[in-house]
Amino acid sequence: MIYCASEPISPFSQVDITFPHQIEIRVNLDEVKANLRGLKGKPGSTRPADITPLLRKRPGYDNTLNVTYALTNKKFYIIVNLVKQHTAEALVAKLKAGRSISKDQVIREMITRSQDGDIVTTSSIMSLKCPLSTLRIDTPCRSTICTHNQCFDALSFLQLQEQAPTWTCPVCNKVVSFQALQVDQYVNEILISTPRYADQVIVETDGRWSAVAQKDILNGPNKTRSTSEEDDDIIEIQEPRLAALKDEALLTPSSMGKTPPYSSREQSLSLAAPRSSSGKRSIGQVIDLTFSSDEEEQPPRGPKRQSTSNGLSSSQTSSRATMARSLPRPNGFNISLPRLELAKPPEPLDCGFGDL
Repeated sequence: MIYCASEPISPFSQVDITFPHQIEIRVNLDEVKANLRGLKGKPGSTRPADITPLLRKRPGYDNTLNVTYALTNKKFYIIVNLVKQHTAEALVAKLKAGRSISKDQVIREMITRSQDGDIVTTSSIMSLKCPLSTLRIDTPCRSTICTHNQCFDALSFLQLQEQAPTWTCPVCNKVVSFQALQVDQYVNEILISTPRYADQVIVETDGRWSAVAQKDILNGPNKTRSTSEEDDDIIEIQEPRLAALKDEALLTPSSMGKTPPYSSREQSLSLAAPRSSSGKRSIGQVIDLTFSSDEEEQPPRGPKRQSTSNGLSSSQTSSRATMARSLPRPNGFNISLPRLELAKPPEPLDCGFGDL
């Protein structure tokens, strides 16, 4: 493993792993492909570079390491360490075998906080899910510097640090270390005493706890509806006129393909038009889907036109005789056309073919 840090460095102090932004590492002329920057905006999340696959482990063979960096005025310190890697499962077993936070210690801290006059404490809901994996906690773990009772799963936390070593508590965001992690026996007893489907419990100020019932979860504060929402529900009210409209909508098999008369449709629309004067929704509105705009009542026709001797109707003759109309314009002015007087239509010509 290659570790790198920049100034200032004081003796016997912990520093974050930091590589230059422009750096190239080669081992035996092979470039090291590793993420040397970590997470953006989170110093200390850079992992050391693993060069084990590029080494030639042969007796009497020298391995060469070339490091090139530029565009910086800082002084960096690089060191190569021979380390032994531990899996996350092995570290969890080490936590279980080490020191733990006892149940009596947790209850004593809860009673001390409840007796503080400046802080009013009440019962709280503790989640049994890990904030990292959102799954039920298997090994409840938290740091000794944390003051909260909420725990996280030890395996999920260590697997996350293996990918991006931020080493911060997922509950309070305090910087923690592996040496400060301990198993909480109070939460561990709750996990053992509750079924697997239980996600949360209610914890009192004196340390007593009780499982949250399933009906309390369904009818919790986030699931209840306000009075205004209940008022918006549609309530069916039986009224005589609505029942008559429903009976009218039911068609017999013989009249399925027929269109109801216009008078009945007009009566249905007139009954369904008035709405409730209250602020609630309308109880029921009957809409006749058989009504079509094409079936609107046409204006009454005038008398049948009578033909004249010259083949023109009387209406056409009168319209041609008096061609004085007013044409509307958008700006409100009218233009009057001059009156034209038509002469008497010419007599039909005799072409001489009458004797044939």
